[in-house]
Amino acid sequence: MLRRAKKEAKEKTLAMLKLVEIPEPSRRFKEYPHQMSGGMRQRVMIAMALSCNPELLIADEPTTALDVTIQAQILDLISKLQKEFRTSVLIITHDLGVIAEMADRVMVVYAGKAVESADVRDIFRNPRHPYTRGLLESLPRLDVDREVKLEVIKGMVPDALSFPAGCRFHPRCSFVKKKCKTKEPALVDAIDG
Repeated sequence: MLRRAKKEAKEKTLAMLKLVEIPEPSRRFKEYPHQMSGGMRQRVMIAMALSCNPELLIADEPTTALDVTIQAQILDLISKLQKEFRTSVLIITHDLGVIAEMADRVMVVYAGKAVESADVRDIFRNPRHPYTRGLLESLPRLDVDREVKLEVIKGMVPDALSFPAGCRFHPRCSFVKKKCKTKEPALVDAIDG
């Protein structure tokens, strides 16, 4: 019985490795993580996460430390597998390019608090929260003269042990009002105004 279960587990593992496009899965099956590239390790993690057919796949910084070619392959793979497994995907990332490519809806978080939630197009076209605006204004753009200086969000992220009262972004905000310093703003969907 145990031998059969072990054989089935190996077959399932090899099938998952093949599904995530690991070359030569039977050879890779015996390798240690340090023997694989970053992209291959990421594929193995995706295979492990999908092996139990989850309804939700949480991908925390799925493209960090990968070169742009491998990043694109991993994002394509996640999209393909999302459709194949009919699973929802929650991507946690600082990479606005990944968000633009992969997301339907976006929740922007600052210092552990959600500050804005909207359809991905609305976030990029009409950001409502000053932090979201600052993020987008700090990105280089292809359609703007190279001489234009990028915006910088002034100040520092607050200490996690002593967040300021009110909106956590208010010490860095160019649009700060008195109420921002005392009252935490409600999370409002950007399209609702």
